[in-house]
Amino acid sequence: MVNILSKSKYIAGIQCLKYLWYLINDPEKIPPFDEATRFRFQQGHDAGNLAKALFPQGIEVGDGSDVEAELTRSRELARLTDGPDSDSDDSRRPLFEASFTYKNTFARADILQPSGIDAWNIIEVKSASSVKDINKHDIAFQKYCYQGAGLKIDKCYLMHLNRDFVKDGPIDPKKFFLLEDVTEEAEALAQDVETNVNLMLKTVNDSTCPHLPLSKDCYNPYECPLKDLCWNNLPEFNVFELYRGKNLAFDLYQNGITRILDIEDTSVFNPIQQIQIKTIKENRIFMDSKALKLFLDQLEYPLYFLDFETFSTAIPLFDGTGPYQNVPFQFSCHILKHLKGLPENLYFLAEDDQNDPRPELLDNLKKALGYGHDGIPVAGSILVYYKSFEIGILNALAEAFPQHAWWIEDAIGRITDLYEPFGKFYYYNCKQKGSASLKRVLPALTGISYGDMEIKNGEEASLKFLNTSFFKDGKEVNKIQLEKIRKDLIDYCGLDTEGMIFILRKLYKLAEDSCH
Repeated sequence: MVNILSKSKYIAGIQCLKYLWYLINDPEKIPPFDEATRFRFQQGHDAGNLAKALFPQGIEVGDGSDVEAELTRSRELARLTDGPDSDSDDSRRPLFEASFTYKNTFARADILQPSGIDAWNIIEVKSASSVKDINKHDIAFQKYCYQGAGLKIDKCYLMHLNRDFVKDGPIDPKKFFLLEDVTEEAEALAQDVETNVNLMLKTVNDSTCPHLPLSKDCYNPYECPLKDLCWNNLPEFNVFELYRGKNLAFDLYQNGITRILDIEDTSVFNPIQQIQIKTIKENRIFMDSKALKLFLDQLEYPLYFLDFETFSTAIPLFDGTGPYQNVPFQFSCHILKHLKGLPENLYFLAEDDQNDPRPELLDNLKKALGYGHDGIPVAGSILVYYKSFEIGILNALAEAFPQHAWWIEDAIGRITDLYEPFGKFYYYNCKQKGSASLKRVLPALTGISYGDMEIKNGEEASLKFLNTSFFKDGKEVNKIQLEKIRKDLIDYCGLDTEGMIFILRKLYKLAEDSCH
């Protein structure tokens, strides 16, 4: 069987030859795309469709349902062969999804734009706000394939989202997209495409999968779907769990050191990493009692534990928002009047009515944080986990809805970050595996985890809301299903804030015990 490299397989091979081998020879070993990945693909598809509006005279060549027919029609429209389309005036119109083959390569162009009397520009559309190196490999592969098939290529462009775009009425594609000329880079990379293709074909035609060591390619430019398969033999407390030490970890790994326990010279590590190494070697918990007490002493009751859930889309849904802007659709706020008291939970979850959730969220959040109409400042610390995120959301809300700015600015001044004791290692438990995230700290400190939750992370929460509110794809969610999803969303966000209470109480207990 002759293997053909599509541009997606070529990009996979650029990242990892082992992954490419599995794609062609043992695809069942590759985990299916999760919901988040499928959503990202759909976002790219939506951006591509919007970009076509810039070329109203464009011809849609095909949808991939009949590749042979599309190859024939593409050649006719590009005037590479005689046919009914090649004789018509339409043959020099922009082409969408035109397909070509050359040697053992196949590529389908997002947009081929006529240039001059006989040449074409390649326009590759990306649903990102900047050009990445891997995108240039993508377009270089296309240039190689199309030129080999007989097309004369003039310019190569990458069309990406304008990060400064702000929606104001219907999306104007001319303002939404930016066109970046990458002709020189594509030309330089195209010189190596045939060599790369030959190497890739040699690899996939081998009956044995290549053995490749772990490397930064495992997550660059994308996290490899084979990462779990390749990394599952790493021992407990391996060097890749070093806190913010990925580069050091690869240096250690390449020198034969896989376990943190086997590290002898710690001089190259920062103080936090040295604490982590020491706790593992001594099999104990580390705690800086003095720093922890200072952190706890700054808290002012009542305490408000706050967490937002947000979604972001490539194409903004609401006026005043831009590409991939985080839009809050839910919050949970647990209020604790004294340490051992029974917390009160106030929450908000937007309806599935496709309206902008922010105005109603703000009205509810204002009440939850204790602000009335009198404008009197409210006492009490607001605890969040990783404050840059929550503060970023609040600042964006204040800018978009200036009538709320007075109390939002006051609320920001009340924020204390519960991430601090863990990010700065006032406390470290080796069960955290080098992470200070809430998902790792909560079970390590309290034994409570998200394992039994229907929704286990913020990305899942975002997609659940989007798919039942905005992107139903013709699938109707019945009332029982919708109520179940909404309950799951409320439970998930509620555990984020209730979990902070569990963590705080444990920290108080540890600080108290250390004084005795």
